[in-house]
Amino acid sequence: MNIISASRRTDIPHYYARWFRERRKAGFAEYRTVFGGGRNGRFSVSLKPEDVLAYLFWTKYAGPFQEELAELRAAGVPYAFQYTLTGYGPGYEPDIPAAEDTIRDFLSTAAHLPAADCIQWRYDPIVLSSACPPDWHRRNFERIADALCGSTRVVNVSFVEPYLKAISKAPAGESIRWRRPDPGRHKAVFKKYPHLPSAGAEAELLLQDLSDLARSRGMELRICCNEEWSGRFPGASCCGLDLFLPFGKEMSGSVSRLAAGPSRTGCGCRKVVDIGMDTTCPGGCFYCYVTTTREQARMNYHRHDPAAAWLR
Repeated sequence: MNIISASRRTDIPHYYARWFRERRKAGFAEYRTVFGGGRNGRFSVSLKPEDVLAYLFWTKYAGPFQEELAELRAAGVPYAFQYTLTGYGPGYEPDIPAAEDTIRDFLSTAAHLPAADCIQWRYDPIVLSSACPPDWHRRNFERIADALCGSTRVVNVSFVEPYLKAISKAPAGESIRWRRPDPGRHKAVFKKYPHLPSAGAEAELLLQDLSDLARSRGMELRICCNEEWSGRFPGASCCGLDLFLPFGKEMSGSVSRLAAGPSRTGCGCRKVVDIGMDTTCPGGCFYCYVTTTREQARMNYHRHDPAAAWLR
C-alpha cells in the first residue's frame, strides 16, 4: 500500500479535481520521475481503495476539491494536507486567491479532518525582499497565525531556494535575498550568479520571532530542508507519522513502517508516490522549482485531458 502524494509538483486540489476524480474511477494513475525508467518513461500506481494507504494533498487553495474530499471521507479513505498560505499577493503568486479567501478555505478544509494534526500550514518559502522585509513577515505571519489558531499544530517554513528557474522568474526590480547557495548543490548558480544576495543574520532573528509567534498560538515551527538551522529549530517531516496519528493505531503502524523517502538534503519525509507533473501548475509563483515558465504551465493546464492517465 502507498501514500499517494498529490502533489509536490503541481496543485491538484486547486486545478485538477476532475482529473483526480477520473483517475480514481479508473483505479490507477501514471506518472514520471526525474530518474527516468518505467515503461516509455512512465510508471503506474494503483488508486484502488485497497491499495491506497492514504492521500497527502499539497495545495494553496482546495476550494474546487471539496466534492473529491467528501467522496474520500464517504469511502473511508484517509487523507491529510500540506497547505501553503503565505499572503504574498499577485506580485509573487499571480493566480492564488487572496489571503482572506485561502484562510477561509484552510479553516473549512481543516474542519472536516479528524484533528488539527492532519493539516500542516506551510509559510513557505519565506521571501526576504525589498517588498517583504523581516518586519513585513512578522506582521503577516502573526495575522495568518491568529486566523489559523486551533486548526493546525505545525507550521513548516524555509527560505526561498536559489534555483535557476526561480531566479530567472523573479520579479524585476525586487531585491530578493535568497537562501545562501551551497557550493556543492548549486554549482550552476554560483557560476551564473556569483554575487547573488543571500539572507544572513536577519534570517535567524526572523525565524526565532516566527517560532515564538507560532508557539504562543499552539503551533510548532519546523524547518523544511534548511539544515543550516536544523540544530536550532525542529526539522520538518512533511509526510510523517504525526499527520496520520489521528487515523488510529493501525494507520500509524503502517505509516511508521514505510521507508524513508527524502526528496532532498534535510528532508524527513516517508516514501510516497507522487502523481503530479512538472510545469502543469498555472499559479505563477516565481519561486516554484518545478515550473519552467508560467506561460508553459498555463498552456499545459489548458491542453490537459482530464481523462488521460497522466497530466501530460
